[in-house]
Amino acid sequence: MTQTYQAMAFTVPENACDCHVHVFDAGRFPLSADRVYTPDHAPLSALEAHLAQLSFRRAILVQASPYGTDNACILDAIEGMGQDRARAVAVIDDSFGDEDLARLHGAGVRGIRLNLRTHGDVDAQSVAAQLDHAVQRVLALGWHIQIYTTLGNIALLEDKLAALPVDLVLDHMCCLDAAGDLTQTGFDSLCRLLACGHVYLKLSALYRVSRQPGYGEVQPFIEKLFTTRPDRMLWGSDWPHTMPAPGTVRSPDKIEHFRPEDNGQALNLVAQWAGDPAIVKAMLVDNPERLYWR
Repeated sequence: MTQTYQAMAFTVPENACDCHVHVFDAGRFPLSADRVYTPDHAPLSALEAHLAQLSFRRAILVQASPYGTDNACILDAIEGMGQDRARAVAVIDDSFGDEDLARLHGAGVRGIRLNLRTHGDVDAQSVAAQLDHAVQRVLALGWHIQIYTTLGNIALLEDKLAALPVDLVLDHMCCLDAAGDLTQTGFDSLCRLLACGHVYLKLSALYRVSRQPGYGEVQPFIEKLFTTRPDRMLWGSDWPHTMPAPGTVRSPDKIEHFRPEDNGQALNLVAQWAGDPAIVKAMLVDNPERLYWR
């Protein structure tokens, strides 16, 4: 699965961190029987090759849905890389007691992920209860909550998210529509949330928000986000890119191959749109250090 990336067009700062990667090693860590799809093979050795091409030293392992709440694969990756280089965001349920969470913390976990993405609006009352419960689980540990959701849901949940007493990480740019404009529902809410100070945004997976070759239509959004709160921007590749082709029916009965993606090109574009090496360093080094290494 080795792919050659576009060479870096800027000097990558020391300790640069890819804040959104996954590992899949079903031979060593069996997938969940309840999974929606069966991913291809993407072990730690392949992740290390990905990081080397970008001249990155660090990575944040995010628990992927085919593993359910069994976080063993990402914990193994942290052990292999060392906690100075890797931290993780886990997925848990109520079967995890406080001692279990303490063990995860000792192993390098620094947050939990909630998937709130839907095709329509969420039930705000139900989500508020989920968030309150999540806060109760992570507050004493100093963890953050990471959510995957849409701009429409951000608009619906803005007040609740703004009032959270823990750090919040929004991934994949909240599934904004890069073919639209800055006035689309929820984008103003996102900018206001970033101004709160406890909210971070992952400028990850440009291909999830844009179908345009070269992803140029994302530029005005990212420039606005950098202007709003450059000290809360994170970059993630979303390696190894599990998003299927449009129209694909996912199935656990067949292996789903990863999307080929030039992560060097994507990072070069984001760095260019940042427009300032200090902002790039904040995105790749300082902001991840503040959030994950504490």
